[in-house]
Amino acid sequence: MKIYLSSTFLDLKDFRQRVGAALRKAGYHVVMMEEYVARDELVETACQGDVAGCDVYLGFFAWRYGYIPEDDNPQSKSVTELEFCAAEKNSIPCLVFLVSEAADWPPERCDADPARILALRTRLKKRCAAYFENPSDLAVEVLASLRVLESTRRSRQLDAVQAIHEAQAFGPSYMANIQGKLEALKDEPYIEIQIGPIPWWNTRLHLIAALAEEYGKSREFVFVDAARRFVAMAPPSALRLRLEARWPFLATTYAAFRTEAPTLPSLETELWRYPMHVSAQLGREEQSGVDLITDWELQYGLALPRDGEIVDVAGKGQVFLTREILGRSTPFAVLVRDSQLEGLVDREVLARKVADQALADY
Repeated sequence: MKIYLSSTFLDLKDFRQRVGAALRKAGYHVVMMEEYVARDELVETACQGDVAGCDVYLGFFAWRYGYIPEDDNPQSKSVTELEFCAAEKNSIPCLVFLVSEAADWPPERCDADPARILALRTRLKKRCAAYFENPSDLAVEVLASLRVLESTRRSRQLDAVQAIHEAQAFGPSYMANIQGKLEALKDEPYIEIQIGPIPWWNTRLHLIAALAEEYGKSREFVFVDAARRFVAMAPPSALRLRLEARWPFLATTYAAFRTEAPTLPSLETELWRYPMHVSAQLGREEQSGVDLITDWELQYGLALPRDGEIVDVAGKGQVFLTREILGRSTPFAVLVRDSQLEGLVDREVLARKVADQALADY
């Protein structure tokens, strides 16, 4: 993993050295400003370009805003803030650490006019992974944050799921919009499905679960509400079984549909026929015979396996967060910030990484 280490230099030189050494000892490839001396590019240009070429942005901030380039910098941002902006622009995971306000910080390492650094720190507090006071504490928190990051999985919404959901309102012919989209089920292990404001029909949610199981790569469905608050998560196979136990006609409906679409390629071309099979099983139009799936059904009514437990990341250091995650009992810890889903930590993967680090330090 390639990590870009960003901070002001003179005031945090000893912190940079300690963190850089710890990262390299742990096997990470570290990119640091100190290595730019022999390059022809302007430092600020090289920095932003190198941020874009890294896997992770690691930034730590004290009480200096940093050097502000004069050229091609209309907003007069410092190099350090420009690096952070480059990471955000390129959707690179950002791990941000702030020196604690309680730290005994030398006055000569502070800006005479703190307005710019205070404004930046206020912005960064929403993303802060941990606070630090000394180089050793920072190094420990950085390594812990990387272990959590490497164990975190992201759920993604798929166009195929959206098309099947939208077809509830637009009619069976809309199912033709699924063409070319089902292949994504082969590549996405964690599929995010929004429950509400438009409810899901039980027939369409079962269809999604059956298709995901057929394509074979989807490990978990992650359900969120319209505000992206976590509702529930479960494997597609488990959801399919629970839906069929509650509404047995769903199994016979899908089996009948598969007789007309016996191969994976034919699923997309024949999917428009699925609502007809539902109507045949119900003896009436699909929309008049379905049941609605709510967040209550997913959390309680269907008795789905509990694969995820919420862990709020706000205001917690990474070492403490790691302990809290490992103390849970579900396969995944569901990370939330300000009530919104942030990621899914595979607890088994995290436990292995912690054990490997402990052995390496032994």
